[in-house]
Amino acid sequence: MISYNDVIEISRLYTQNQIDNLFSFINNKLPSNNIIEFLQKCKNSKYIDKTDSIKLDINKKEIIIFKDNFLKNLPTYEEKKYKIDDYILTIGYPDTTSLLKASCIKKIQYKDTVLNFNTTDIPLFLIKKYSKEIQYYLDKLNNTYTYYVNKEFNSGFSYNKPLIIHIIYLCFVQDYESLLQQQLHLMREYNFTYQDFNQLSIKSVNLYIKLINKQTSKENSNV
Repeated sequence: MISYNDVIEISRLYTQNQIDNLFSFINNKLPSNNIIEFLQKCKNSKYIDKTDSIKLDINKKEIIIFKDNFLKNLPTYEEKKYKIDDYILTIGYPDTTSLLKASCIKKIQYKDTVLNFNTTDIPLFLIKKYSKEIQYYLDKLNNTYTYYVNKEFNSGFSYNKPLIIHIIYLCFVQDYESLLQQQLHLMREYNFTYQDFNQLSIKSVNLYIKLINKQTSKENSNV
């Protein structure tokens, strides 16, 4: 679960343009083996109830993005083995940590030996040799829409850092100072502790605030 305190930290890092730290933080909170799994976790964290949505102001119009419209056409994860010369490579969708095309390469076998490797250590000649197979997965991934409401209001997807940061923004970032003020109010007036916010989602806290405001309004009307 992405907690209220997590949302505060994500919003702080985004607001302060600490992009590398933001990437490290979100990958730690939503560990994944590949970009498909990561994006699904982002989507599921944002859309918990059927009525949840993302609201955007585009060309002076409010656009509402429901779950079915978000990350539209995101493919199902798959990987295959490909043999060229003496090499057999297992190739699938890339990751969200290195953000390199080479991360499509999941396993390298040379003749009968399986090689240990890091993504950054993969020889360039292998990446070039299997460029067509790697591009197959990147093309399928890039056929995704970040959101698709209709032909007029949609946004494509591309496997790059700024676009993934934008998706993190849509799913998690809120007004940093407002979050802190709301947290401080609950701690001062209603005996919440800082640790409580590690166990509560942003949705739960907003519900508490709504109930508190409703009760306060009712009490004031009875005065």
